[in-house]
Amino acid sequence: MKMLDIYSSLDELHMFLTQEMGLVSEPLHSGSWRTYFHKEIVWHPAVTTRTVKILLDHTGQPFKIQLCVSSDNNNSVFILPPFKHDDLKIKIENEIAKLLNVR
Repeated sequence: MKMLDIYSSLDELHMFLTQEMGLVSEPLHSGSWRTYFHKEIVWHPAVTTRTVKILLDHTGQPFKIQLCVSSDNNNSVFILPPFKHDDLKIKIENEIAKLLNVR
């Protein structure tokens, strides 16, 4: 079920990532990011399920999304606004596929 054509708020992105993509969010905190995991929250580097990280600006609005599987210690891969549904869906599906292939 497609929710919106373009996501602009953390709440909109959260609904898309959890309901449509089936990702699990880390517990809420006061930091300037939110991390989403595939199926369960596993932080250990050898078996992490971390998939995407939404980075928030000083007002709490998303300003970029990090693709965690495609990123490494030296290079980060980001999606910049506008956060279009179809583009996000393809990129996150690719991240999940990469995550599953690493194991």
